[in-house]
Amino acid sequence: MRVLVSSTQDIASLTIKDILIEDHGFTLTNDTFEGSPVFSKGNSAKLITTTRDMIHCDHLESHFDADVFIFCSRHRAESGQPALLVHSTGNLGAEALFGGAPHQLSVSAPSLVSIALKRLFEERNKRGLTEFDVSLEVTHHGPTSMNTPLVFVELGSSEEYWTHEEGAKAVAAAAVDCIDEPLIGDAVIGFGGTHYASKFNKLVLDKNYKIGHMAPKYAVNELTVEVVEQMINRSTNPIVAAIIDWKGMNAENKAHVIPMLKAANIEIIRAKTA
Repeated sequence: MRVLVSSTQDIASLTIKDILIEDHGFTLTNDTFEGSPVFSKGNSAKLITTTRDMIHCDHLESHFDADVFIFCSRHRAESGQPALLVHSTGNLGAEALFGGAPHQLSVSAPSLVSIALKRLFEERNKRGLTEFDVSLEVTHHGPTSMNTPLVFVELGSSEEYWTHEEGAKAVAAAAVDCIDEPLIGDAVIGFGGTHYASKFNKLVLDKNYKIGHMAPKYAVNELTVEVVEQMINRSTNPIVAAIIDWKGMNAENKAHVIPMLKAANIEIIRAKTA
């Protein structure tokens, strides 16, 4: 059973929730959670609504015996650029300003990150959402402490777009794809580049990589051995390689992280030759 999560504090998630019910076969059950009805899609998935902000939902696995939590979330950016996004969660450094704990990563689900990105691109093209960016995001924000894998699929990046019906339909379709996608196959982790991981987008879309946790250039020098080990071990799929955006890191970044990857005995691949 996989559990899709919406929140009373998240306008975008409620927009996506309505579409999941209207278009994707989620039906009302007799159960409630935190005062809201629970919906189900046969025996494969539940759709719940929490009263918490999603970044603070580390409590969910004490209520649900889920294989995966799929968060249907808003994305906020100062640019307001409309966007369809997917990522794993965690705090790579000492700050935990947006949920979770410092230096702690959730369990990534690389199969779901990759299938969701592909579906978001497909939906953007099918629906003519040319103003929307579609991208992976690097690992950031909570929840971080659960041992149940999770993925965030997001609609952004301002209140105007949190109620955008066609954008919400794209996110809903990607979330539904995550219900049945098996958590199998070798996967990679990523280092370098920007918050919106364009280099890694291409590897997923063009070369069918499954990708888990990603650390951008701005976070690399803060990485500890323990966090790198979490990037490798906190994953549903076996992590067989670390992909480095070679041009997206400076010499100091490389000197910091490459010895840790070598010590972990993991293959290192330059993105430009991947």
